[in-house]
Amino acid sequence: MSTEIDKNQIKEESAEITHPESLSVWGLAWPSILSNLLFASVGLVSIKAVGSLGAEAVAAVGTGQRIFWVFQALLMAIMAGTTALVARAIGSGNAHEAAQVTRASLGLCLLISFVTVILLWIGADAMIGLFGLDEASRKLSVTYTQILVGFTPVFAISMVLGTAQRAAGDAKTPLYIGLLTNIVNIILLIGLVEGRFGMPEMGVVGAALAGGLAFTFNSVLVLGLWFGKKLAVEIGKAGSMTYERLNQLITISYPAGLESFIFQFGMLSFFWIVALYGTDAVAAYNIGVNVLMVSFTVGNGFAIAGATLTGQHLGASDPDKAYDSGFKAAGMTVLSMGTLGIVLALFSRELSGFFIDDIDVVNKAVIFVWILGIMQPFMAIEFSIGGAVRGAGDTKSPLIITLIGLVLVRVPLAYLFYMLGLSIEWIYATLVADYFLKGVLLAYRYKSRRWMKALNTQY
Repeated sequence: MSTEIDKNQIKEESAEITHPESLSVWGLAWPSILSNLLFASVGLVSIKAVGSLGAEAVAAVGTGQRIFWVFQALLMAIMAGTTALVARAIGSGNAHEAAQVTRASLGLCLLISFVTVILLWIGADAMIGLFGLDEASRKLSVTYTQILVGFTPVFAISMVLGTAQRAAGDAKTPLYIGLLTNIVNIILLIGLVEGRFGMPEMGVVGAALAGGLAFTFNSVLVLGLWFGKKLAVEIGKAGSMTYERLNQLITISYPAGLESFIFQFGMLSFFWIVALYGTDAVAAYNIGVNVLMVSFTVGNGFAIAGATLTGQHLGASDPDKAYDSGFKAAGMTVLSMGTLGIVLALFSRELSGFFIDDIDVVNKAVIFVWILGIMQPFMAIEFSIGGAVRGAGDTKSPLIITLIGLVLVRVPLAYLFYMLGLSIEWIYATLVADYFLKGVLLAYRYKSRRWMKALNTQY
């Protein structure tokens, strides 16, 4: 009897599902791109606001953000599994399973987030101490990190529910929620960092509080919509965290988790090498990344589109369209990111000077932007093709390719250049070898089509 009820419920819920045939790369990408641009604008406002406090504050916030994102690696990994399983369920017409996967993912991510809070509250000082920042920057960075990490559980809620909606083909609702969240974040940033709008002037502490409070606002809003059954993927039922479902979610996610850990470890190692050149080099690196953030957000939007479409088309047993959708996403990403990379490099001095009034930092940031700007087409391949194969459930090949490009090539090469006494420009230049190699390897993997069989589906 209960089985029949479940079948009827699935049929009823499936009537509201968006079929993959009605979706397009651009239709899925533009809301995500716009949402990411809005999120990136918060980062730009943050660097601008903190930049007025000097290079030490910029270095402190940049280091704290890097540590924070390292500990979000497991959450990001679960998002890869969530995207693949929700997209497959929607593609096969099973809205009930999509809801159950989302609920299970949320429970798992909340557990991970509470562990993360405890670890970083205890170990932030020791970890940040590894980067050799001056005493003032180190203390600011520790305070920033401990405040921001306290909001990890609400960050997990917004991330899981937003990911599930995009995987179901609804990229607009996360966009609208993100728009409101970013407006709140920017107001809080300006108010709490600079003491405007009747708020106290709190500097770096204010920047951390602004981000955390904005995450909280986002989570309250999206939970209200979820419990009110206003989202494409519904709330699911008790008992969603079954062994079979969690096993499948973790099986897909653990290579993505390893990839995220390896990526963050590699980025931390590279960041540590940059820090050996002093506070100015760290500040320049952080400013350069924020200048190019517009291009990164475009790439991430296409990655979400590619992941959604490959997953849904494979769920609908249409491997050819899955392949074509990822290929289209790659072409559009290379064109857009390549163009943006050149434009941002051409205006890199003006853009860097906007964030900080320090000629030495600006000069280093300009060089960084030019080096990474010309590599945007290869970064585009990593974003789009990486997203497409993860959407199919293939999280192992991006893991191996990240290990090769970042950990086995970029970091050792950067350390070799440092030991040879070469300038910081040579350290930045190791990005070229990393992204070129990863782009070539991912393109080869995609053409093989073996990524389609990651979830044991025969095509």
